[in-house]
Amino acid sequence: MLYTNTEIDLLRLCGWCRDLPIKSKSINKEDLAYLLMTGQLRESRNGISIRITEKGKETLYKLGYSYEYDSKSRGAGAFLTRRLQTSELMLFLFQGKTDVFCSAVPDRNNPPSFMPSFTLRREKNKNPLGTARFNGMLYLKNTAAAVYYISEHNDGLYPETERNTFTMNILTGGRKSAAAFTGAGELEEILMVMRQKSTRSNALPVLDAARRLDCPVCFFPLSVNGARQMRIISVNDWRKEIAQHILKSKYSPPSHKWYDAEEKILVGIDMDIPRMETAAEYGVHIILLDWQAEAAKEILRGRKAVLHPISTKTAEEILKLPPELYLKTPEPYITEKGEYLSAPVKDYRKG
Repeated sequence: MLYTNTEIDLLRLCGWCRDLPIKSKSINKEDLAYLLMTGQLRESRNGISIRITEKGKETLYKLGYSYEYDSKSRGAGAFLTRRLQTSELMLFLFQGKTDVFCSAVPDRNNPPSFMPSFTLRREKNKNPLGTARFNGMLYLKNTAAAVYYISEHNDGLYPETERNTFTMNILTGGRKSAAAFTGAGELEEILMVMRQKSTRSNALPVLDAARRLDCPVCFFPLSVNGARQMRIISVNDWRKEIAQHILKSKYSPPSHKWYDAEEKILVGIDMDIPRMETAAEYGVHIILLDWQAEAAKEILRGRKAVLHPISTKTAEEILKLPPELYLKTPEPYITEKGEYLSAPVKDYRKG
């Protein structure tokens, strides 16, 4: 049976990340089962991750993909937890057609790309990231965002250290700096974790640290809602497009950076909480996706802010985004020589 593009992509991801979370919702279970059956991948001894085999490594090498093999399985602990969190984030972004195999700052004309922090930390005798906690850099045309996966084991952040690191030109490539925060669960759960006191005495809770980064920030869940949110805010001029559509002839450009229209309108689908809070000091009408409203209401309680929820479908229609979020590509994988790649086992997928 022939391997498909999605199966080879999953094999590459495992080689690149070294461990993939076995229970990830972003992994197609049929693709995973087939790669396990053909001996390309295996379950780790601890039972919580998927790892590439020597056979899988050889398959990738023949296809021109060479990833350093990690012969040592990691036991359950802080190191493996962080690795799996980064892998979960990369699986999520990869579904959205982000290039997660990025190992250097990409050109501005490249499609959305994510450079995981492990690419820099794996370099011998080098660690330009120091103690910075972000999991990687997400590159759009004009923005470079440090992305953080925050869990219930909240270490907190030192905002000055983080900002000084992810704003370095060697990481931004001259783009504007930003930060994005995510984690397991939906938006309310993520924000609850980010408000918790740090386990390190001098570090700030993540939400407090985000307020001191002095750059645009974004909060999103690793879910279908979050995927649609990230797709919306990746559209050029998304704020202006939505504000103009809602206000129609009443629209006029903003005179302050914390508004998106002169009528004290802020389009807050990115969930830039510090920007919302600043605008609320002067009074603001905030346009959000309907599933974001409760979380924003809790954060902005008692402030001069009026929330106006719209459906995700409405926002997507305004920006002319297709309703289909992910399109699977089950076509057979074809090598650079124009050959198909076959698996030496009976195809269980035909039943």
